[in-house]
Amino acid sequence: MASVLPEFFAGYAGLSHDSGPGHPESPGRLSAVFDVGERLVAEGRACFASAKAEEDLALARTVHEGGYVDFLEGLSPGTPSRAIDGDTRVGGATVAALKETLGMVRALAATPHGANRQTFLAMRPPGHHAHSGGGMGFCAVNPLAILCALRRESDPSERLAVLDFDVHHGNGTEEILRGLPGRERLLFVSTHRYPFYPGTGSGQENWEGGSGEGILDLPLPAGTDDEAYGQILEEIVFPRFSHFSPQTILVSAGFDAHRDDPLGDMALTEESYQRLGAWLKGSSAGLCAAFLEGGYDLGALRRSTMAFLSAWFGK
Repeated sequence: MASVLPEFFAGYAGLSHDSGPGHPESPGRLSAVFDVGERLVAEGRACFASAKAEEDLALARTVHEGGYVDFLEGLSPGTPSRAIDGDTRVGGATVAALKETLGMVRALAATPHGANRQTFLAMRPPGHHAHSGGGMGFCAVNPLAILCALRRESDPSERLAVLDFDVHHGNGTEEILRGLPGRERLLFVSTHRYPFYPGTGSGQENWEGGSGEGILDLPLPAGTDDEAYGQILEEIVFPRFSHFSPQTILVSAGFDAHRDDPLGDMALTEESYQRLGAWLKGSSAGLCAAFLEGGYDLGALRRSTMAFLSAWFGK
C-alpha cells in the first residue's frame, strides 16, 4: 500500500559503482542527494523507502536484450569495472547497485493502480541512455523503462506518462517506449539541449494522438534560462500532460541543465526545478516515481534536488 509520506529511496549500493578515476558521474553525487533525503526525513516531510534487492537481473530482461543481461550477470561481486563504451563502465559493484534499484522498481510495479504513491529514487548509475541493446552515456540499465514495461504488463489500460528533464535527451527510454504495446496510452516528453549528446531528440519524430498520447521531444538551445524554460513548461509541457491526463507519472530527474553544471552549458537555476516539483505535486494523483539522472556540480545538484523535492513533497 502507499505510504502516508512521500518516499526517498537511498540506493546505498550505488556508492560503490565505479565510473572510473576523475569521472564526473562520481559517488559524491549520490552522497549530495542523500544529504537532501536525510534532511527531508528528519523534518518529517518524507520517509525512507526500503525494498528487497533482486537476487538477479531478471527484471532487466523485460526491456534489455538477453545477451547483454547475461554479460552483466556474469560480473562477479569482485569484478573490477570495465568499459562498455567511451564513458561508461560496469563491474561487480555496478551489478549490486542495479539489483538494489531493481528491488525498488519491483515494489513500485506492484503498487495498486490508483494508489497515491510518491517516490524519489536516488540511484547510481543513472539509466535514461540505456537502450534495449545495452548501456551507454554513464548508464547501465534503464530502471524507469523497466517500470514502464512492468506497469504495462499488469494493466495495459493504464495511462502512463514519462517526463525527462535531464539536459541530455533520454534516447534509451524513448527507444524502449516506442516498442511497448498500447502506444495510445503512453506519453513521453523530453526537454533537452540540442544539438548535443547523444545526438537524438530533434523533434522530427514527434507525434500526438487524439488524447494527447505520443512523443514530444523539445530541443533547447545552449544557454536556455529559467524564463525561457518556464515559458516552454507552461505553454507546451504542462498542457500536454493535462490533455493526456496520466494515471501514473514517471520522471527522469536530471539536474545537469543548471547553470553551474560543468557538462550542460545551460542556464537554469533552482527556480526551474522548484517549478517542476510544484507542478508534479499538483498533477500526480496515482503512482509518481522520479529517478535520479544527471547533475555533476555537487553544490548545484544538492540545491536543485532540495528545491525539486521540497516543492514536490510539500513543506
